[in-house]
Amino acid sequence: MKVAIKFCGGCNPEFDRVEIFHRIKASAGDSIEWLQLDQKDYKAILLICGCPTACPEEDLQQISRVVSIKNNGLPPERVVAQILGRGHADANQD
Repeated sequence: MKVAIKFCGGCNPEFDRVEIFHRIKASAGDSIEWLQLDQKDYKAILLICGCPTACPEEDLQQISRVVSIKNNGLPPERVVAQILGRGHADANQD
């Protein structure tokens, strides 16, 4: 599955967004091909934010499948399952 990655602006310096992405990417293995937003050939977007406000979500409201990470308490496997359509669109929900 092709998935674009987007990071928030990083106003929370205690949340390592890049480290979270590397853990998710490792968990996904070959099941996800990571793209940039400008490539436009993706089926979903992984939005990694450092707080519950998730400012970039407003810019992505027209996108049908956005998985939003707002904390680092989720196992990467759960995030991958949600990206692949086996869970909630907001990875912070149960």
